[in-house]
Amino acid sequence: MSNQFRQDLQQTLLQHGFSLDPVQLDQFVIYWSELKRWNSRMNLTSIRADQEIIVKHFLDSLSVLQYFDIKPGDSVIDIGTGAGFPGLPIKIYIPDIKLVLVEPSSKKVSFLRFLISQLNRNRQSDTTNVWEPPRIVSQRAEECATDDQHITAYDWVLTRYVASIEDSAVYCLPLLKPNGIWVAYKSPDVQHEIQQATPKLQSLEARDDIIINSHIPKLNRAYVVIQQGVC
Repeated sequence: MSNQFRQDLQQTLLQHGFSLDPVQLDQFVIYWSELKRWNSRMNLTSIRADQEIIVKHFLDSLSVLQYFDIKPGDSVIDIGTGAGFPGLPIKIYIPDIKLVLVEPSSKKVSFLRFLISQLNRNRQSDTTNVWEPPRIVSQRAEECATDDQHITAYDWVLTRYVASIEDSAVYCLPLLKPNGIWVAYKSPDVQHEIQQATPKLQSLEARDDIIINSHIPKLNRAYVVIQQGVC
């Protein structure tokens, strides 16, 4: 069954421009296998079918790279990561980003710690890429935003399936470096949410800079780009 999943994953991602080497393929298969196994005991995700995991978790996470230049060495923080999305698939694809996963749920943190230990073990035999294990922060995003080690520390803030832009601005914007970018994964009907957030963003000296709709129809995805100091 894992061979079929591997083939389906490789074909689907390659169709959208994401070519995986054998180590990356192995890591995604490990991810899928552990997600399925842990999800049988706890509610990590409501998405359970294999093809939906490929499209709605792995491809959706990576799709941001079609529009934004997240580079090796960049610092990335994934707020409310849940079972690791979107940060961990991006880390598998770009191994030498510096990734922090923020998740307050102790059950999901347990899953992430175990999963990352398995991914680390897989990477130990590969000398072609630098693999710095992702760091897990088991606390609420509001706490990160008041912690000196996180304030103005990141090139990229990523959010997916978290609070509205208005509510999350107060703890996402403080994490950005001066030229950093916050990308909020949203559905295409995000315009009303942006309008509601505009006064809060202006009060924080920030604004939505651009809205990009994914060209992959089955994702039903838009990305809202928010930066500080652009008013």
